[in-house]
Amino acid sequence: MEDHDPLRTRTGDAQGATSVALEGELDIATAPLLIDAVVRALAARRPRLDLDVAALTFCDAAGVHALLQARRICRVHRAGFRLVGVRPGLGRILVLLRLTDLLTLPAEPVGSGAGAGSPDPLHASSPPSRLPFPARLPLPKESMS
Repeated sequence: MEDHDPLRTRTGDAQGATSVALEGELDIATAPLLIDAVVRALAARRPRLDLDVAALTFCDAAGVHALLQARRICRVHRAGFRLVGVRPGLGRILVLLRLTDLLTLPAEPVGSGAGAGSPDPLHASSPPSRLPFPARLPLPKESMS
């Protein structure tokens, strides 16, 4: 990949896991690059995939969808999945979308029974299931005449 590419991926091994580091922008144009990197990384047959998102500079809805798709691919391959290096901006997006439970699952393979959490959990002021929502505003009364 070249320096001007909007998303660069780097794959390596660390502590019994395969690590995929993302650098740049994760959006509709670059999401397929993430999926390709995840599929290639899972070929190593490690029990876990760590997706390092510390160097992401942008992530839109398609990027979030790609993160969920990467998690799904790991589950199909019975590999653990976790995000590491989540910066506050992406963390807020995941909290608002109530995705922190899905994207910070235990790092062990599916069905292993172990329950260790991610070493880099997302910290929100309240759990995603308890985010305050504004009270429903009454609809304006319109006359039918």
